[in-house]
Amino acid sequence: MVIDLFGLNPDEVRSQFPELYQWLVERVKPERDQSREPKVKENWWLHGRTRPELREAIEDLSRYIATVETSKHRFFVFLEKDVLPDNKLINITFDDAYFLGVLSSKIHVMWALAAGSILGPTPVYVKTTCFETFPFPVPTEAQTARIRDLGERLDAHRKRQQAQHAELTLTDMCNVLEKGAQASR
Repeated sequence: MVIDLFGLNPDEVRSQFPELYQWLVERVKPERDQSREPKVKENWWLHGRTRPELREAIEDLSRYIATVETSKHRFFVFLEKDVLPDNKLINITFDDAYFLGVLSSKIHVMWALAAGSILGPTPVYVKTTCFETFPFPVPTEAQTARIRDLGERLDAHRKRQQAQHAELTLTDMCNVLEKGAQASR
């Protein structure tokens, strides 16, 4: 969890959230006062990276697509717009399940493996080479509707499984699929 006070000045924080303000003054401000970055010193009560460009991009969306930057398995999920991601997520500001379906496709995953980079043995999704250069298909209306439906179903299935099994991670689900694929060979 992160303390997100974006849009508030210190006086507003002090008056609206006095205990939080005191906690920040005691624990955060001393470190920020030592920073060499003027903006960090000046905006000591704010999260280090407020990401105004992302906030603006998702403002009119109900959700957006994200993927972990470095992961053994490449998967894309919808995050609700009130979830502000950390720096380890690649965020794609589409709320249409068509794009979730295309990005989750085997073709895109193979593209990402070829176009991305590697950190040790682990694939890295590089937005500039994996997403921005991907030749998105130009489908018919029927194909778009089908891919959108599959994207919604995929997202719903994952969320349903995680709701039923609180300990289940997306990586766990991918590992199960991988074992199933190996067993069927």
